[in-house]
Amino acid sequence: MTNINQCMKSATEKPFFVIADAGSDSNLSNETVIEKGVIPIIAARANSVGNILKTEKGSHFRAQYIPRIYHRLLGKLYNLRTPVERKNSNDVIGFNRSKTPTRGSEWAKIYVSISNIVSLLTALTAFKVGRHDLIRAPGAFRRLNI
Repeated sequence: MTNINQCMKSATEKPFFVIADAGSDSNLSNETVIEKGVIPIIAARANSVGNILKTEKGSHFRAQYIPRIYHRLLGKLYNLRTPVERKNSNDVIGFNRSKTPTRGSEWAKIYVSISNIVSLLTALTAFKVGRHDLIRAPGAFRRLNI
């Protein structure tokens, strides 16, 4: 539940939607998002029971938590996760984010912040040495001789 609660805290703007994969799926997660005044676009697990909506691509959602006006747009809304997942997958592999400490949200924030800084430094280094193809390549500068 920490992930959804952390996601909902923002110093600047309140989100309109929370878009998450089935790992966050539960009635409690959906209800927590709604309590914050945000619409949960949280994929339901394929074996979920109840009033389940299914998109053309086969994604499942709990209909009772999503206003009816958005039911036809679920597939398009859920597809907004793709660029985020693409960036995160690079970080998981390149910066070992799969080893993120799970002992509290403060450690997770620190770990993610450091890996974001390293990601930016990688891009800056690639740009400075004229290798634009290496901007998203975290392992490119491991053997750099200084």
